Amino acid sequence: MHKDLLELEKKNYLNSIKDVDEKVLKKLEEEFEIKYAHEAVKIEGKNVITLDEAYSLKEVSNKSNVSEREQKELLNHRKAYRFVVEAVENKVIMNEEFIKDTHQLLLDDIMPGGLYRQVNVGLKGQHQPPDYVKVYDRMKKLIDELEFTFKGTTIEKSAYVALTISKIHPFIDGNGRVSRLMLNYYLMSDGYLPISVGEKDRDEYFLALDQFKLEKRMTKMVELIEKLLLERYAEVNQKLNEI
Repeated sequence: MHKDLLELEKKNYLNSIKDVDEKVLKKLEEEFEIKYAHEAVKIEGKNVITLDEAYSLKEVSNKSNVSEREQKELLNHRKAYRFVVEAVENKVIMNEEFIKDTHQLLLDDIMPGGLYRQVNVGLKGQHQPPDYVKVYDRMKKLIDELEFTFKGTTIEKSAYVALTISKIHPFIDGNGRVSRLMLNYYLMSDGYLPISVGEKDRDEYFLALDQFKLEKRMTKMVELIEKLLLERYAEVNQKLNEI
């Protein structure tokens, strides 16, 4: 049922944008980009930047009440998101270098990015990421699976890449952000709108991560992605209808 409704919403959106001014679409895309960056840096971290501050933030300022790191996290996410969007437009193939390059943009001028961790890490919860020496093999295996052996829908594939990166935890920091950007890479590559996991979805999101880490199932993540896609299409289609 969700799938049929989702495909209908997607079709309505594609029909609606045919006659919409390019400037209007760019404005909607920029609004999402900022909202997505704001939610991405808040859901897992301690970033206190507000949405209003996110909309007005153009460059890092030492006069802001928000720390320079928090400003950089948001601005970097916007750059990384645009990098992924351009990669989709240019049909860049998902590989390890692409993931590393995206990660490097996320952590630009904060800490070294684009490098797999060289230490073991401990996280809250029952599941612990693999030993750092296994990260290289696990990430190579993920890319091989995505390219050659994965059987499933686009939404299932987007769920799988996000869940697996989160489980491997290949980087010291920024794993959640890069995993959700890769999720959106697959959605956008198949013509879907990108989505953002907000504060209201936080518990559902982390339950989905736990289900995969502990039970190797991804039904909760697939359901969450479908729900967020329906919400996104309903929101955008409503805005387009009001034009």
